Amino acid sequence: MLASVTKYIPYPAIAHAGGQYVLAQDHALAEDFAIHHFAPDTPVNREARGRSAQPPSTLLQGVGPGGRGGAKLLWDLESAWQGSAVPWPWRRLFATERAPWPELAAAEIIEFHWSEMIALAPRVRARLPKARLVGVAHDVITQRWERAASQAANPLLRAGYRLAARRSARREAASFAALDVLIVFSEKDAALVERLRPGTPVEVVHPGLGPETTPERSPDPSAPVVLFTGALNRPDNHRGAQWFLDEVWPQVAAAVPESRFVIAGANPPESLERSARAAGVEVTGFVDSLEPWYAGASVFVAPLHTGAGVKFKTLDAMLRGVPVVATPVGAEGIDAQDLFAAVTEDPAEFARAVIAELRAPDVQRTERARVWADGVYGQDAFRRRVRGVYEAVRQAR
Repeated sequence: MLASVTKYIPYPAIAHAGGQYVLAQDHALAEDFAIHHFAPDTPVNREARGRSAQPPSTLLQGVGPGGRGGAKLLWDLESAWQGSAVPWPWRRLFATERAPWPELAAAEIIEFHWSEMIALAPRVRARLPKARLVGVAHDVITQRWERAASQAANPLLRAGYRLAARRSARREAASFAALDVLIVFSEKDAALVERLRPGTPVEVVHPGLGPETTPERSPDPSAPVVLFTGALNRPDNHRGAQWFLDEVWPQVAAAVPESRFVIAGANPPESLERSARAAGVEVTGFVDSLEPWYAGASVFVAPLHTGAGVKFKTLDAMLRGVPVVATPVGAEGIDAQDLFAAVTEDPAEFARAVIAELRAPDVQRTERARVWADGVYGQDAFRRRVRGVYEAVRQAR
């Protein structure tokens, strides 16, 4: 058995990229392992469990107040203070006999998805010293805090983010030290891990993204669509969409008045919806599938300024043959900068690149980007790589 200790239980059409990755990894490893998820007992995971029959899952009730996901703000603050670890009720659970120790002891491999859950690895290592432990760092949280500090205008907020980054750096270093292998999604993240905890055994596994077959494209040149996708309850996403809406979109709309901007994603904040309505921009909310939006998009934008790790949305667009304009953060971890229509933080340059692609699409560059992305991040390449990593861990002891 592969025991998967995960922050979120994945299900088809899950609205965030990390959950999509867990689902893809489950599919890749299903031939080699019987997988069982262990996740915090929270409202979001109770709902997810009802949508997902496979793999089987166990919800872990934390110890004390908040053990079923209550008092979320309090425990989110506590988590940040503890270096972005899984909140106290679940850390405390793994210090007791109520944790699923028999199931974990029986597993061939125990994996931890997301850095917050990797915080449990030292406790599992202490209890099960011979266990094979794999961490999957969807991003390196220390960089997320460092980036937030660099963007914060308020001195007190900036100081708070810097403190969070320092505490996260200590916690992540200790967590990574308990693992047999840490999986990251890019060479950039591997370098960050080496800085935090030199000597950590790291494997770079580029996420398996995109459809199984190349989808048909159907952009309408008479009403071209500029597309952004993302889980809009995440500040990185809704702030990026707001920046594009405020700083870039007016220039694009003036130059190409027949164009439309579509923001596709669940849980948009009211402030973004108000701004979008005022500008005549569509915000879809949750959609069962993003495929129709990618198929009809003339340009994809990734206008992100905060966050960490490879941005799956950027790669998803490339894999579907949509040209991409991105900020450096939106293009982060993708070692093919020449395949973007542009990579820039300057609003005027960003607008010029979008306008140029709407008026005269560079079909050859976009096809080169699709072929490159499929070779590095396509489903077949991902399955081979992740199965190889897990088989090596299985054989190592």
